[in-house]
Amino acid sequence: MKVSFDLDSVIFDLNVLMERAFIGSKQKFFYPTNWNIASVYPAPIVQKMEYLFGDDLLYTTPLLDKDMPEILNSLMQRSDIKVCFVTERRKKQPLKTFRQLNGAGIRCSLNQVYDEYGAKADVLERIGVDLHFDDSPLVVAGCLEKHIPIVMISNPTTPYNHHLLNKVEHYTDLRTAMVAKGLCNQKQ
Repeated sequence: MKVSFDLDSVIFDLNVLMERAFIGSKQKFFYPTNWNIASVYPAPIVQKMEYLFGDDLLYTTPLLDKDMPEILNSLMQRSDIKVCFVTERRKKQPLKTFRQLNGAGIRCSLNQVYDEYGAKADVLERIGVDLHFDDSPLVVAGCLEKHIPIVMISNPTTPYNHHLLNKVEHYTDLRTAMVAKGLCNQKQ
């Protein structure tokens, strides 16, 4: 079985960058309910966000769950499961993504990291994923269309995907989702 994981807002916490974009602004940070940030935030904040998400700071975001390295490393030790990490970052830099994962304690190899151009559902289909975990409504919709099994991570920090709650299996965090899918146990 091949299992893949999105990174941002699934394994790593993007809130740090989102909040940083609002420093010095009178506008208060809030979670957008759509993916068109230009229609939600003023231009100076949009520019800061675009800079931050293209900058090396993206590769230093903290883990959402401090135990996730142990959980994922344990999963990668299983002979019946192949793990990969599939992301859609603005700058396609798989080596930096690989270093971020390893720096966080997730001991994967570079060939397990997919940070490439194209729709993520197309990448997932090409690499033959049997199950994917993601927060993006665009990825969820693409996976549903291509019949790629997907579990959505959806919680108060992801209002942009709440409209899909009745269409796809979803959990509030990755650990809970992995327990539900039998990929780790409660104690991990």
